[in-house]
Amino acid sequence: MEKFNKAQAKNLAAAQKVMDTYASSSEDEGELDEKHILDLLYKHYQSSPGGARSVERNDANRTATFLENTLHSGAATCLICIGSIRRVESIWSCKNCYCFFHLQCIERWANDSLMQMKVKAEQQQNGSQGHYNHLGEFVPPKRQKAVHWCCPQCRRDYQPSDRPTQYECFCGKETNPQPQPFLVPHSCGEICGKLLQPKCGHDCKLLCHPGPCPPCAQLANCSCLCGKSAPRSVRCLDKSWQCQQTCQALLACGKHKCNQKCHRPGQCPPCTSKSSQPCDCKQETKVVNCSEPKWKCNRICGASFACGVHNCDKVCHAGPCGGGECPLSVRSCPCGKTIKAGICGEAAETCGDTCQKLLSCGKHTCAQRCHRGPCNLCLVRTKKKCRCGLHEKELPCSKEFTCETKCKQMRDCGKHGCNRKCCGDQCPPCEKICGKQLSCNKHKCQSVCHNGPCYPCKMESQVNCRCGKTRRNVPCGREKNARIACPELCRITAKCHHAIKHRCHKGECPPCTQQCGLPNDSSGCGHICQARCHAANRVLKPTEARATRGNKYEYRSLPHPRCEQGVVVTCIGGHEVATWPCWNSKPTSCQRKCARQLKCGNHSCDLVCHAVPNPQDMQQQLGCGNCEQGCDIARPAGCVHACARGCHPAPCAPCASVIKQKCHCALNQIVYKCSEYYSEFNTEESIVSELREKLRSCGNRCIKNFGCGHRCMAICHSGKCPNPQLCRKKVRIYCSCKRIKLEVACDKHRAGQTHLECDENCQAERSKAQATEQQELELRLRQEEAKNKLELEKFEQKFGKRKPKERKAVDVEPTKLNIDWKRVAIYAASVLVVVGAMAVAFYADS
Repeated sequence: MEKFNKAQAKNLAAAQKVMDTYASSSEDEGELDEKHILDLLYKHYQSSPGGARSVERNDANRTATFLENTLHSGAATCLICIGSIRRVESIWSCKNCYCFFHLQCIERWANDSLMQMKVKAEQQQNGSQGHYNHLGEFVPPKRQKAVHWCCPQCRRDYQPSDRPTQYECFCGKETNPQPQPFLVPHSCGEICGKLLQPKCGHDCKLLCHPGPCPPCAQLANCSCLCGKSAPRSVRCLDKSWQCQQTCQALLACGKHKCNQKCHRPGQCPPCTSKSSQPCDCKQETKVVNCSEPKWKCNRICGASFACGVHNCDKVCHAGPCGGGECPLSVRSCPCGKTIKAGICGEAAETCGDTCQKLLSCGKHTCAQRCHRGPCNLCLVRTKKKCRCGLHEKELPCSKEFTCETKCKQMRDCGKHGCNRKCCGDQCPPCEKICGKQLSCNKHKCQSVCHNGPCYPCKMESQVNCRCGKTRRNVPCGREKNARIACPELCRITAKCHHAIKHRCHKGECPPCTQQCGLPNDSSGCGHICQARCHAANRVLKPTEARATRGNKYEYRSLPHPRCEQGVVVTCIGGHEVATWPCWNSKPTSCQRKCARQLKCGNHSCDLVCHAVPNPQDMQQQLGCGNCEQGCDIARPAGCVHACARGCHPAPCAPCASVIKQKCHCALNQIVYKCSEYYSEFNTEESIVSELREKLRSCGNRCIKNFGCGHRCMAICHSGKCPNPQLCRKKVRIYCSCKRIKLEVACDKHRAGQTHLECDENCQAERSKAQATEQQELELRLRQEEAKNKLELEKFEQKFGKRKPKERKAVDVEPTKLNIDWKRVAIYAASVLVVVGAMAVAFYADS
């Protein structure tokens, strides 16, 4: 238990130390130079002269804004929950406005919107089946809208199948992209590949990114709009570029030429020159544009008709006035049934027939006689229903019947009643203001009363940095957590001795990241402290101090750490020079071998690096070990005997070992010294081989034979016998019959003298021998024939044919056959009984 308590106390102390020196990682996070990064990203998208400059700049700025919000964790805001969007959270991006939302928030938003629209559609379908209006016409129910949900930012409609269900990267190629430190958050790192807008046939070559794709940066070789200039390489977005030449084409007026700059052929603007042109009635002249030569003055024509009484009352016009005849000479009665031609000055008379014009009700006709002026209201009494269809009453057809009953249905907001008199199932939309408190807790919903959750607050608040030089508009409710990247330096006085080098920020200043720069007084070495500034470190207060005051942190100056300045240190054996930290600059052993030359001259000290009086001298010194190895000087080639002395300088004494070996002819055993045979003094190969040949020779004559078969005449030697061609031993040769013989020298025998020629005596001897041989052969044949004949006679005597003998006739008497019939009867009866028993058994079984 005592050991356990000690270990526990040690761990608690270490944990407390970590808590005291803890600093948030966000404080150490360096500020990113967003402007420099975006400038490098868009250096190939600089605006070129042309009309697309504003469009290109707007798209680039939008993409830059989305990239800035993505790079900084918490800079983007979800408009649904008014919360920060971190780099590691799952998001959904709108395809129209590219606004970010938490994936869970947009899923809940879409599901709620679809559910509310479905409920509303069911209510309308159940409560409204159509009705008849006051004219008796059937009014069908209102057409129901298709079920959809919309983006909270841009209100773009999405189908139910487009509900976000999974986390995808910006280009949609990868599902659930993992955050990588070298990639844009929520990006897959692949080429975007979306078709650029406006459509030019190219796709986006940037890596998967938020926001709209920048304009096309491809180059195209094309001519200007008018085609007069030579083709040149321009941005794909600016293919429709203009040269500085004027058109000079003849305009539609036929008088002036187009003075506009380069444009497409046949699309010249209207002529802007002015000329004097008469009006349609040719009474006035006015300077007008050549593109609009026809104009009208304000004068009435005033030309008299043929009647001489009436004049034309049309404003300035071209052509004759109605052929000269007075339009009032042919007139009809007020009801239009009778047409008469008369004097244009007389008033038209009534025809006396019934008027029968359709009244304003659209159902009945006028029952008065033909009359001047408008017809009276319809007085036909009919039964009418009110708009709501609850009451019925007989009224003149021209009057509309409305009851006093108030509508009890709910308006489309689902909260307020209609309360309109005689509504007729045509309740108007609710006109009241919603007035609910929005999620920002500052403003109220100003939309018309609606169903479901209110849209996010569209108000923006201006947030200033601490120094007040940088301002930023953020969504309402995000003022406290809004991050403002101010390029100005912080104006707060530093708590340490360094100059401020961080930008304007919120809250307390981050810890100083500069080097200390003060002499290290803790080690007394005099070096400058190169550690991170520790003059004002943020640490936890003691428990007692935290209980009295609210702030639990305090700034405390810590002592200098051990000096890490590099110092050149030589090891105690003088083998190597290394740079060690100042606090650990005491010379020590380098753990290599001493390697100093020992007195033997052949070996070095095998001890680990140790202290010696003179580290620069690499000869054996005090402290080095003595050589305890044997002699390892190389012996002469072929000598296998080790030197009997200890390790000593060269050379070794000659080898005195005795070698016993057989001579070349392998008959005698030779004894000689190893140093005589393997001598290191004679280096010439011929002398060495001659000496070794003599030592291994026994001095006797060689026992080997030449190729001719005679013994070698040389002294005991190695290898082949010398001079076999000088052999002159006597060799005996014969004639073919072996009667004549002669002795010749071996060299002549080898030269070709190997036999003698036979003489006449040899021929006679050979004939005599042949005759004798012939006689002996004939004698052997006669003896063999006699022998075969004798053997044949003996065989025939032994195995020859014999004479047949005559057989004698013998008389045989016939015998009587005696049959025992009694016994035969017994046997037959027994067989019949057995067969009968078997038959009975067979039929019984079947």
